[in-house]
Amino acid sequence: MSRAARRWIGAGCVTAAAAGAVWAGTALLGGDAGAAVPTATVTRGEFRRTHVEAGQLRAARDEKVVSPRVRGDLKIVHLWPDGEQVEPGDLILQFDRAWHAQEIKDKVSRLKQARADLVKFEAEQKRRRAELTMQVAQKEAALELARISLDKAEYGSAIEREEARIGVGQAERAIKDARANLEAQEIVERVERSNREIHIGHRQQSYDRAVSDYERLSVRATRPGLVVHEVIRKRGAGRREKVKEGDVVWSGMSLVALPELDSMQVVSQVGEMDVHSVAAGLPALIRLEALPGPVFHGVVREVAPMAAEKEGAPNVQVFEMIVDIAEQDDRLFPGMSASVEVILQTRPDVLTLPLDAVHARGEGTIAWRRGSGGFEAVEVTAGEANGLRVVIEEGLREGDVVALSDPGLI
Repeated sequence: MSRAARRWIGAGCVTAAAAGAVWAGTALLGGDAGAAVPTATVTRGEFRRTHVEAGQLRAARDEKVVSPRVRGDLKIVHLWPDGEQVEPGDLILQFDRAWHAQEIKDKVSRLKQARADLVKFEAEQKRRRAELTMQVAQKEAALELARISLDKAEYGSAIEREEARIGVGQAERAIKDARANLEAQEIVERVERSNREIHIGHRQQSYDRAVSDYERLSVRATRPGLVVHEVIRKRGAGRREKVKEGDVVWSGMSLVALPELDSMQVVSQVGEMDVHSVAAGLPALIRLEALPGPVFHGVVREVAPMAAEKEGAPNVQVFEMIVDIAEQDDRLFPGMSASVEVILQTRPDVLTLPLDAVHARGEGTIAWRRGSGGFEAVEVTAGEANGLRVVIEEGLREGDVVALSDPGLI
């Protein structure tokens, strides 16, 4: 008998000591007392060992609607109702835009100021460039006069000729300086204009980002679908619950899902004691609280490799299990409560009994089989158990009737 079977049997049976105190060896019971004992029949058929967990339905594929990555607080002021259908263009999410509207005003004001400063700078530089150009023209005229004076001095005294040559030299240096000043001014002007244009470009980008952020605060549906509110961790609190209007959320949070309902899954959690029993690829049966009739079929897609704290029970570690549902059904919607029965083991043709029909005695296991003279204790070899029934490997035959409780205690 397997260790698991002995655990199931031992949990619900009379102890070997108590049984031995009433019955020694092979005991018989007949008459009226035997007729009052509840019984079960050994049956042959398929035996399943399963593991059952509660879970929720979700779509295997969906489109996530996340909060925009923008500066400032994100307060939800409008949220499309959970479970309602949307069409393209419908406003799914609206965040408060007051802060961002003021941000746009500030950005456009700074952009206009930067442009006005450039216009003012260009006007000043134009005036300055005109002054320097005029100075160059004046120096050129002065040089021309100095050269005329030098020509006239050829007929004058030596002093007059020397003074005329000095005057030409001074005029040449003056015009050189004036032209250098004009060239320097043009260089300074180009650099300053470039810096101001870069500044305007930064102001423009900042304004464009503010406008883009403002527009992204309104989220509209791009395709028809069903809206499902996501469960999020609320700001300022450790609890997790569905998003709702009035929540202030972080940027980049998944808030709403638009599921594709043609492929559904069940998400559940498996405890530490049972996680080694379930594995990807095992078949499963899915039952829904809202649809008590049909039983859907599925396959375990995956079991999380790492544990996480169970919501509301921080000291309890659980592993997420995802089960794909094979059938497509218009009645299946995300969020529906479900029961997942994972089939751990199947034996197609074995003898089984209810667990209450076998009892531990010492190192062995017995069953009280009804014979012509009453009930007698027979040694049986028990195999796998599933919490309801146990496999009988040896000791009984199909059709045998056995007592569900110790006949000696009736």
